[in-house]
Amino acid sequence: MDKYINLRIPEYSYFFGFAQTDGSLSSPKKFPNKGKFQIEINGKDLHILKSFKKLFPLVYSSIKKRVRNTNFKNNHTSYVLVISDKSFRDEINTLGIPYGRKSEIISSPKTNFRERDYIRGLIDGDGSLGMTARNVPFVSFTVKSEKLKDYLVDFVEKLTGERKKLARNKRDDIYNIMINREKAQKIIEHLYYSECLCLKRKLKSAKIALNWKRPKGLVRILNKKFWDKIQDEYILNHKIDESCNYLERTRRSIGMRLWRLRNNKTIV
Repeated sequence: MDKYINLRIPEYSYFFGFAQTDGSLSSPKKFPNKGKFQIEINGKDLHILKSFKKLFPLVYSSIKKRVRNTNFKNNHTSYVLVISDKSFRDEINTLGIPYGRKSEIISSPKTNFRERDYIRGLIDGDGSLGMTARNVPFVSFTVKSEKLKDYLVDFVEKLTGERKKLARNKRDDIYNIMINREKAQKIIEHLYYSECLCLKRKLKSAKIALNWKRPKGLVRILNKKFWDKIQDEYILNHKIDESCNYLERTRRSIGMRLWRLRNNKTIV
């Protein structure tokens, strides 16, 4: 253990969180000694793969360019970091990245690790942060694993004092953890500290969110509880009781919003 990945070092904990979300570990059934670990990212995030490559000088790794047509864009450019070394794969597997499908079974690392760096890796890999359409800071993370969900809910409560009540999205069978305003800023400030390893575009969003100041009239606006796209998606895919608990709204409020959404009425 720790030959390649020392999770007591911030950069490796960050890498592991990123790998759990955006990475994959595969091996052919007929040739179990063969296989590969890889992370594929958008072309604009190439810098993070170069940083990861430098973390593992003891194993051969390569970064390959990939251009293909997708449902959203023709000639989409991405880059893939590939590591085939079996001892590396064995180590990362032992730490908690399984072969094949992993979204439902991943959990926090099975050894000592740097928590805020690990969670920043999760957010950079499969989370969002920045400003909502209503111009307030937010952090969100979608997760399918029950164990990872429980871990993240505990982390949010420990840092902000808020205990999230969550239910799975009926459409995708996932949990959506979302934090807003000052509590979001507290999490962002904790995760994206000076000189930390992270995606440049996420760091830019983090700085914008941290510059937010509560407007003087926001208390009155908050009492009205404006809706946003994330909340709309939540109530469309959850039972009314679940939405009441999660969004802290009344049944009447949610029922009216659902009626407006389903009847294409002008909504705010």
